[in-house]
Amino acid sequence: MEAALGVFFICCMSVLSPFSGVDDGELRGCPPSPNCVSSQSMKYNFIHKVDPISYSTSREIAFKRISDYFHHSENIYISEEKEGEYIRIIFFTKVFRFPDRVEIYFPTDKNEAQVRSQSIIGLWDIFANRRRVNAFREILTKEDS
Repeated sequence: MEAALGVFFICCMSVLSPFSGVDDGELRGCPPSPNCVSSQSMKYNFIHKVDPISYSTSREIAFKRISDYFHHSENIYISEEKEGEYIRIIFFTKVFRFPDRVEIYFPTDKNEAQVRSQSIIGLWDIFANRRRVNAFREILTKEDS
């Protein structure tokens, strides 16, 4: 019983971690485990590195696209949203409901989105976070029809 409670509290602390958000214009870094990718923090660590997502539209349109995607998707909980600037969500896998934390930050000085995606449970994510970031890249770079 004590072990189950311990696992529960560790999971809750991971989901509600203070190690997320934007600090001095940057997303926080990834842990050393290979279950996280980031376009901004730990820039020279090839295990965690992904490119930021460049877009050709205005920042407001890009934010609206990704926000609409999150609001209309299944298995997603939006934990924080600052209009036009930052969004943090929790993805839940379909079968086992494992949580993954995703953050997208839209700096004011560039037409690019900084992204961080981390599996909260498990040591390795089987490249799920990289695939997720590539899906966001397609959403933000699509041309208006």
